[in-house]
Amino acid sequence: MSIPRHWRLKNQRYSLVGEVCNRCGAKLFPPRDVCPECSKPAYEPFRFSGKGRIYSYSTIYQAPTGYEEFVPYTVAMIQLDEGPLGESPLYKRILAEGVPV
Repeated sequence: MSIPRHWRLKNQRYSLVGEVCNRCGAKLFPPRDVCPECSKPAYEPFRFSGKGRIYSYSTIYQAPTGYEEFVPYTVAMIQLDEGPLGESPLYKRILAEGVPV
């Protein structure tokens, strides 16, 4: 990844910063230029709490090239408390849908 691209995406990747639509109040992650709910511009930054629940998960046993040393590992879709879904590696011992993370 190029340095300028890394710099532009650092808040999204490391701070869970998305956007909130000023018109309808929808919270967007990852950030988008246009709200998918009302089709209006959404430029107001919004920092998500990082808390949520497991929506779905999968344990990987055959990793892609470069990730073989981490097998097996679990990747989960997390339903954030504020609404959006996000993807994350998961290191919990209790794996079930609806478990808080």
